[in-house]
This record gives sequence, structure tokens and C-alpha cells, in this order.
Amino acid sequence: AKNLALAGVKSVTLHDVENVDMWDLSGNFFLSEDDIGKNRAAACVEKLQELNNAVLVSALTEGLTTEHLSKFQAVVFTNLSLDKAVEFNDYCRSHQPPIPFIKTEVCGLFGSVFCDFGPEFTVLDVDGEDPHTGIIASISNDNPAMVSCVDDERLEFQDGDLVVFSEVSGMTELNDGKPRKIVDARPFSFCIEEDTRNFGIYAKGGIVTQVKEPMILEFKSLRECIKEPGNFLLSDFSKYQRPPLLHFAFLALDNFRQKFGRFPVAGCDQDARKFVEFTASINEAAIDYKMDELDEKLLQHFASGSRAVLNPMAAMFGGIVGQELVKACSGKFHPQYQVCVMNCKIFTFMMFCWFLSDFSFLFCQFFYFDSLESLPTYALDPKDLKPLNSRYDAQISVFGSKLQKKMRDSNIFVVGSGALGCEFLKNFALMGVSCGRKGKLTITDDDVIEKSNLSRQFLFRDWNIGQAKSTVAATAASAINSCLHIDALQNRACPETEHVFNDAFWEGLDAVINALDNVNARMYMDMRCLYFQKPLLESGTLGPKCNTQMVIPHLTENYGASRDPPEKQAPMCTVHSFPHNIDHCLTWARSEFEGLLEKTPNEVNSFMSNPAEYAAAMRKAGDAQARELLERVRECLDKERCDKFEDCIAWARLKFEDYFSNRVKQLTFTFPEDAATSTGAPFWSAPKRFPRPVQFSAVDSSHIQFILSASILRAVSFGIPIPDWAKNTGNLADIVSKVAVPEFEPKSGVKIETDEKATNLSSASVDDAAVIEDLLTKLEACAKKLPSGFQMKPIQFEKDDDTNFHMDLIAGLANMRARNYGIQVVDKLKAKFIAGRIIPAIATTTAMATGLVCLELYKVLAGDHPVEDYRNTFANLALPMFSMAEPVPPKEMKHQDMRWTVWDRWSIKGNITVAELLKWLSDKGLTAYSVSCGTSLLYNTMFPRHKDRLKRKMVDVAQEVAKVDVPAYRKHFDVVVACEDDDGNDIDIPLISIYFR
Repeated sequence: AKNLALAGVKSVTLHDVENVDMWDLSGNFFLSEDDIGKNRAAACVEKLQELNNAVLVSALTEGLTTEHLSKFQAVVFTNLSLDKAVEFNDYCRSHQPPIPFIKTEVCGLFGSVFCDFGPEFTVLDVDGEDPHTGIIASISNDNPAMVSCVDDERLEFQDGDLVVFSEVSGMTELNDGKPRKIVDARPFSFCIEEDTRNFGIYAKGGIVTQVKEPMILEFKSLRECIKEPGNFLLSDFSKYQRPPLLHFAFLALDNFRQKFGRFPVAGCDQDARKFVEFTASINEAAIDYKMDELDEKLLQHFASGSRAVLNPMAAMFGGIVGQELVKACSGKFHPQYQVCVMNCKIFTFMMFCWFLSDFSFLFCQFFYFDSLESLPTYALDPKDLKPLNSRYDAQISVFGSKLQKKMRDSNIFVVGSGALGCEFLKNFALMGVSCGRKGKLTITDDDVIEKSNLSRQFLFRDWNIGQAKSTVAATAASAINSCLHIDALQNRACPETEHVFNDAFWEGLDAVINALDNVNARMYMDMRCLYFQKPLLESGTLGPKCNTQMVIPHLTENYGASRDPPEKQAPMCTVHSFPHNIDHCLTWARSEFEGLLEKTPNEVNSFMSNPAEYAAAMRKAGDAQARELLERVRECLDKERCDKFEDCIAWARLKFEDYFSNRVKQLTFTFPEDAATSTGAPFWSAPKRFPRPVQFSAVDSSHIQFILSASILRAVSFGIPIPDWAKNTGNLADIVSKVAVPEFEPKSGVKIETDEKATNLSSASVDDAAVIEDLLTKLEACAKKLPSGFQMKPIQFEKDDDTNFHMDLIAGLANMRARNYGIQVVDKLKAKFIAGRIIPAIATTTAMATGLVCLELYKVLAGDHPVEDYRNTFANLALPMFSMAEPVPPKEMKHQDMRWTVWDRWSIKGNITVAELLKWLSDKGLTAYSVSCGTSLLYNTMFPRHKDRLKRKMVDVAQEVAKVDVPAYRKHFDVVVACEDDDGNDIDIPLISIYFR
């Protein structure tokens, strides 16, 4: 329900006839001790409504009938008997149009989902990805025709994909918009099922774009699927035989509850045996799915914990179900819809399930999942599972009070308080992590809350915008569980804050949870966890995709052991002069925005504050970049200076002419359409697109909107009041039409960078120093004309304020440039997404990822789990697809009878000398020939004078030579030693820590 509210559905109705009791507090974060005795649905409405005022949230507390169901577009049932589920499912299928139906359960460490969206359900987009595209380099006149694309990026097309062609010159027959099927797809080419032998000869250009066709799915009813469940969606291939057993187990649980009117009691052998009998009976009656042998131990665990709704399981299933509900409703071609969630004790799940194999889909309606390996490795005492009349009773019934105490006393470090961080804090508050007197949860984040965060960072509200994320999140988590011992910091975890997160801090930690959004921060945290040998639980999301990675000391490889290749960046010359997609245009637009409105005003202010100091800095730099910077400052204070709003309008009009007409005219003058490279090949060949100037028109609304946003922001930067008439586009058009625009004449000899490896577009000149002197003289003259204390207002890009004209200007810049190059324009929302560098994150994926991580946290805090028990996960909710696997163990190194991995760090206690260090290593059969600390060499056998250091204390040498800072809180320092064995082979040994205090 929380995920649906954040997604922005039209309405959510919660149905429940039962009242809150202490048991519910283990799994429902909207409930508190104050709600005990109230109706569960009614108790959740107010807090759920706070998440999104645009969503109508209501409660239904009377007995449910089919008449109620007819009012909703999709329904989700939890904790519902099988007979009732069949009845409601039959009704939903017969309703016109059919009502998508989901039944989902969480029983301890086991979960199930059934989905039925009617006899015919249309899926508009199979995978949720943007259509793949390619830039054409050549097309053969053949049958089948071969299409080759430029080799700057690998193609993502697959055999069987349908594509359409556009902008093809020569072979224009392909521009008819007809979808054509791909065969023989390769990294940079493919063939199409088309005879092009009688087509025109390919000349140049062309874009090929994937076409996504709707898919019709035929769902079966629950009544049919109980007996013939069909295919099961797998999540863990090491458990490929488990889904049929879990299918029988959930049916047996329904039988048990119908007969006894309750769940099996945790730790009760009699109930467990009865449950196994029920399961065996169902298995015997099965025909196609009968199992030769039942795993009775698994069934006993299932029965024992079946009443518990564990928060990590609810988070995981709630994420999956929420996303599938959005799919079901959006498939109806309706922008507004209603959703009903039955029984808010648990949460929500899944709709249509496909598994991609050999480019075909395996259709599944059931999904079963378990995390049995999360249980402690030691035997659970039935007495340890008994309820204590606490909010953790449900969790205790599965894991026992012994592990619950460990969780309450744990010391956890959460890095990041965004989407993932909020979900983690909610989970930890419900699980009781760091809620004991000895426990402590430290969360740090140096960011503040922005408006765009509210769609997925559910602990934040409108009134928190501008406040520190970590502080607000900590307060909200404490409201869920007042026993949570949490310390909120606003420090970035980095080398500069190691005095805050010092050795004592790290040594006291039980686990570290990453909730970060960039690789550099993850690498730093990985390095620290590696050094202090602390478990690191890593996760990340990207739209509907997520991954989790467990980094466990001595058991798994570390995060940095394997890395994705860096994202490919467009060359500067491409962005500046030869864009061929909207991303290039938006990158250029963002750069121009920052240059005009932030960097240049900052430079002006630096000059006006202290002209002499600024001039000295420019003279010292003396390069092309300094020259270019001074030119922009001089232009800003001289011919581009604005004193009244009309000046800002004139400036904006001339900027339009410069950007979208004059620069293009100069570019095409320097490189005409028929220009050739030094090898004789056409210069304007793919992926380059030949540009055309844009002629300004006062009747073109997009042109006027550009002038409006640019002139207003220019006025803000100069501190000029904005008159009331400024936003009247009619008045603006009249004034703009009177601006005198000088004729532009292209110049010969203009240097335009075409080298893709160039990192600076400023061309160096032998006269740079002279030009800088001339510019400084002119700047001093400009300064004399300005009022005393003149300062500009630098404008820092802010994407989330829809009234500040920032995105209006960037979208205008990018779309006008796109028109120059014949590139498809985008709306302001898409422009915001790209130019704002927003990492796509949605609440459903975040919830699932954190749920999976918390299932691993049980194992970390319990201890003694082998690597086989841990799971790394990759999932894509768009398909949906889940892939879970054991982590990779660390690489092991050997010497004589010693073994070590990247996790090992050798320690020496005592204030030892250099000679004593060498002796310590010699006793291990290692000859040390070099000792370094940081970037400094402390000792090397090649340097005779280093012999004088042998009798000196290591710490003294480190302080003198390496300038090591040894504050009072630091008890050790680290050295890297290069060693070889008796045969002269280099041996890569661990880092050595010398504890001198």
C-alpha cells in the first residue's frame, strides 16, 4: 500500500475486519502500541495518506463482498482462505472488464504469490526498457539485406525484434514506417527479412529503432491452477525443486487452518507432524506434480514460523506486488485507477511473470520464495520461540529470543539516508536492530531533502524539504519504534572524516549497510570494511532493477574485486559541435547554463572583490583556459552587461542568434556538407549529423519561451527587478521583434575541435600572455564604470523548483539545438531526468532490495553461517526476473604453510624497530627488501644510507620520512612490505599494522 501511494495511483482502499494486537507490530510500520485494539485498516489510513495527498486513501472495515470488488480496478488479497480466494477470483474473472486478482502470503521465511488478470490481458511493454536504436552506416542491396551500424556502441537488437527505419538517404523505400524483422543479429550489424535488390542504393544517414509489440497473456483461474499450477517463476536455481513442495505446503497450511482455526504453534512438534501429514496427503493426491520425497525438516520449519509476517519478507513481497499492480493498471490504457489492498496486516505482489530463455517467454502465475538459510545454524530450542508479549514476538517465533537479543544489541553503520536508507531504517526499527541498551545505529548523509525525493524516500514529507536527510529519517524511524538507539550525522564518509569515523568507531561495528548512489563512495566503504574486517551489505537500484551483494570477512570477495566498466562519456567535440542524440544536447545545455549563470558570475565576483589578486592568478595561469575565462568575464561586464530588464531580453535574443544560427553557420562554413576527411571519406558521415540554422520567429511559442526563461534568469543574476509584464508572452514578442540583430558573416581559419580524444576545447596560442594582459586592462576599465561593491548573483542549477525557470532554459537550449541537428526534441520532464542526472529509483524496487538485504542481516548477526548460506541477488521487476547465487569466495594466496586472502591484515604489537620488522618477516620465510608507508619509502635494501634506520623505531621513521600524522586517538599505522621467498620469487603479503601504543 505504501508503494502504491508513492507511485501515485488514484486511490487505495485498505480492507481489514480485525483489530491491532502486539503481534502486528513486527511487520506493519504504520502501527504502534497506541493503535492496539483499533481496526488495522483504519489505523493505517492517516499515515498512508501523508505519503501522497494526490492519492485518495480509505478504509473498508466491514465484511467483504463481491459488490465491493466491482468498484476496483485491481485487488490484492492476503491472509485469505483458499475457498474464499477461489470465490473472489471467479468473480474477478467474470467481471467485465476482468479485475486483476492477486493472492499473496508471507509465512515466516516463506512467501507465495498467485496472479490472474483475466482470460486476455494486454502487455504493452514486455521489459520496460527504452526501444533500442542504432545509427546506420550502410545497407546492402541483397536478400536478406544487411544493415551495418556505426561501431561506437554495440547494438542491443536480438533475432526476432521488429525495427523501423527513418532518415535513410538513397534507399528511401525503407522510410515507409513498416516494421521489419531482424535475423542474424550481431554486435554492430544485422540482417532484415527484406529483399532490397530493387531498392535505391544506400547513400548516407538513417536511424533504426526497435518496435515493441503488445503481448496478449491468457491467465488461468486459481481454481484450475491449484490442481495444475503450471510453471513456477524461479528465483534461486539451487532450489529448482522447491517450488512444487512449497505449493503443497501453502495448500496444507490452508487445510490446517480450516480444521483447527489457527496457525501451527511455533516449536510445537505435534502441530509440525500434523502439518507434514496434511502436505503428504496433498502430494499423494497430485498427479503431474507428485514428489517422490518430501523434505520434512523444511516443512517443520514452515509450520513453526507460518504465523509470522517478518518485515524483510513483507518489504520484499510488497515491492514486487506493488510494481506488478502498477503494470496491471497501466495496461488498461487508463491514466487514473483504483486499487484495493485486502488485509493491511501484510502487503502486496505480482502479476504476470515471464522467464526469458532462448528469446521466448515462459508464462508463470505462481511465485514461491523462501529464505530458510536465514535461520541460525544452531538448533532452535522450542522454549526460545515462545512469545514474550513484545513487539518482536512474530520474529522471535521464527528465530528465537537469542538472536533477537543479538539484533537489539548490535552496532550498525548505515551510510546514506536516501531511498535505500529510509527503507533500511524502517526495517531495522521493526526488526529491533539496535533497539537494546547496548545497541546503536549510526546513520550519516551530508545531503538535504529535495522535492523529487518524496516519490520514493517515504520517511520524508513536504514540510521536511531543505532539512538534513539523516536527521529527519532518524526522527521518523524513532517514531516507528521509540526504542531505536540512533545517532544521525551529516558527515560524508570519506578520508576527510576519518577523525569522526575513527578506529574506535570502526572496531565497535557489527555490520555496515551501504545505501549509496555512486561507485566512488561504495569503493571507499569497501576499502574501510576490508581494512577493519567488517561485513558490508551492499545494494543498489536502477528503475525496476536492483542488485544486492554480501561482502563477508574471509568468506566472500570484496566489492572492489569485480567492477562494472565505467560509463562511456561522449567526447567533448561531440557534445560541443557534433551531437547526434538528445543526451548530447542536454549535456551541452547544462554546461552552458552553468557557464553563463553560475561560473561566470562567480568569476565576476572574484574579480570585483579583489582585482589585483584575481589579475595575479590569471597571469600565473597564463593559458588558453585563463584567456577564455577572462573573455567571458569581460563580455559579461561590457557589451553583455544588463542594467534593466529590456537589456536582458535583448541579451537573450542575441544569445538565441549566436547559439542556434551563427555558430551553425560558422560550423557549416568550416565544414561544408560535401567536406571530406584527410582520407577522402565524407566528413559528415554517421554518426555526425549535418546541422541547419534555426530562424528566430516571434510567433513560435518555443522561441518566446526560451527568451522568457533566459531573460528572467539573466535579470536574477544581475539583481534586476522583473516587471509584472515580463511573463506576458505577447508583450515579450513585441519587444523581442524590435531587437537589432547584426548580420553574421562566417570567418575563415576558425579552429573547430574534431578530435574525440581532446579534453579541452580552448585552443592554445603563443600570444596567450599578451591577450590576458590586454583583457585585464579592459576589465579594469569596465570595473570603473560599475557601482562600488558591485556583485552578481550566481545561480546554482536546481531541478526540483518548477517556478525558477532553470529547467525551462535547459530544455529550451537542448531542444533548439536538437532542431539544428534534426534530433527528436523532448518534453521538460524528460529533459529534467537527463540534465538533472537523476538516477531512476522507484519505491517498489527499493523496498524489495532492502528486504533481501535484511534477510542476509539475520545471517550476519547470528554468525557462523558458511558462504553457501549467503545470497547475492540481481532482479528486474519489469520482467519480472530474479537471479540469486552464492557469493564468490576471495582469492587465496599461499606461502609455505601460510594461507591468506585480501581480508587478512598482519598485526605486530609493540613499538618495534625496522630491524625487528625484518626479523619478524624472516621468521616466516620471507625476505623483506622494501618497506613503504603511504607514498614514502621507509626502507629499501638498494639504498646504503637506509641501513642507518634499522635500529630506529618504525613509528619515528614513519613520522620523519612519510610525515605520518599520529594523533592521540590513533594506536597504529600501516606499512606495505615487498618480500620475496628463498627462490627470489615476489610474494604479495597482506598489509602490516604496527600497534606502537
